[in-house]
Amino acid sequence: METFAEQKEFVAKLNLIEDEFFSKVAEDLEACEEIIRIILQKPDLKLIDNQPQRVLRNIDKRAVTLDLLCEDANGNKFNVEVQKSDCTDHQKRMRYNVSNIDTSFVEKGIPFDKVPDIYAIMISAFDPFKGNHTTYHIHRTIAELNKKTDNGIHEIYVNTAVDDGTDISELMQYFLDSKAEINPKFEKLSKRVVYYKETNKGVDNMSSVFEEYAEKYAEKYVEKAKEEKDYTTAINMLKENASIEFIAKVIPTLSLEKIKELKENLEKE
Repeated sequence: METFAEQKEFVAKLNLIEDEFFSKVAEDLEACEEIIRIILQKPDLKLIDNQPQRVLRNIDKRAVTLDLLCEDANGNKFNVEVQKSDCTDHQKRMRYNVSNIDTSFVEKGIPFDKVPDIYAIMISAFDPFKGNHTTYHIHRTIAELNKKTDNGIHEIYVNTAVDDGTDISELMQYFLDSKAEINPKFEKLSKRVVYYKETNKGVDNMSSVFEEYAEKYAEKYVEKAKEEKDYTTAINMLKENASIEFIAKVIPTLSLEKIKELKENLEKE
C-alpha cells in the first residue's frame, strides 16, 4: 500500500471483530472502559490500567497472549478476547487464561478472601452455545442444592451473530461493522475507530501494523508448508518400511514422538 488513499481504503474495511484492529483501538483506556461497562452493565466501572496483547509467560509451560487485560481500582482483572473463527475449545481457552492471570498476579501469602475477581469476556463472530442469545453468563452451581456459588470468576460470552435489540447487541453490531463516525452510545470507542480510519497518523499507524502482520503470516505459511512437506516425506518413508530412528535422522525437524504418531495413524488406516 504505497499511497495514503490506498492505505485509507484498506483500513476503512477493518472492523473491531478483527483481533489486530481491536488491539490497536484497545490501547485507549477510555475505549476499553466503555466496552467493559456495556458488556458487564456496570456504568460506574472505573479502569486504572489496560494492556492489549499482554503476554503471560510460564517457564517450561505454554505461554498465553491475552487480547486485552485491564484492571480496576480494587485490583480486579478484566480479560477480553476477540474470536472471529470457531476453531478451538473456547471454554478451555478461557479456563487457561484465567488460571494464568491468577498465578501471574496473585501475590504470595495473600489471604484467599482477598484474591481479586476475574472477569473473562469472549467476544465472538458466532453464537458459541447456539442458543440464539447475544450474551451468555456462565455460573458455578451446587448441583445437589440447585444453587449458584461464587469463586470470583465471572465468565461472559457475547457475540455479533445474534441481534437481540439490547445495548450489548448494539455494541456487538458495531464490532461487526465499525463505521468511521461518532456513535453517541459508545463515543470513546467510536472516536478511536475514527482516529484509525480517518486521520493521517492513525491510518498510517494501522497500515503499518497490518503490513507487519502480513509479513509474519507469510513466514508462518512458508514454515507450515515446509512442515507439511516433511510430514508427507515421513509418511512415504514409513510406507516403505523405513525405521522411525532412520526417518528422524533424515528429517530432523520431526521428533521421534511425532514420527511414532504418524506410524500409528498409518497402521489404523
